[in-house]
Amino acid sequence: MKGLNAVQNLHSQSKILMAEGCTHHRQCDDIGTVKIPRWLKQTTKLDLNFATSSGREFPKDLSQYDLVVFCGGCMLNSREMQSRVQTALDAGVPITNYGLLIAKMRGILERSTEIFNLTL
Repeated sequence: MKGLNAVQNLHSQSKILMAEGCTHHRQCDDIGTVKIPRWLKQTTKLDLNFATSSGREFPKDLSQYDLVVFCGGCMLNSREMQSRVQTALDAGVPITNYGLLIAKMRGILERSTEIFNLTL
């Protein structure tokens, strides 16, 4: 959830890593390489730069990124997922996941989390 706040701090030319744990065959309107980048540009009205990683490839050095957006990690074990999150935290790079970011951009995050009394 904390990584979502980084969206409001993005600027033109910010670099965002779209990280997927799987190596699926990309579709023409792929969520990680097409939809989320398009929605982020529409939401922020900024010219953003996107990089991608998938499967076993995940950068060891994340310092060049302003935000990491990760898929659900269903193809990774808990240890690997925690390692990737920790890599981002160690680099001081905010990290969030596809679902939370989509909920935020589509205006349903606040409503869906109000039961938890979270301050966003």
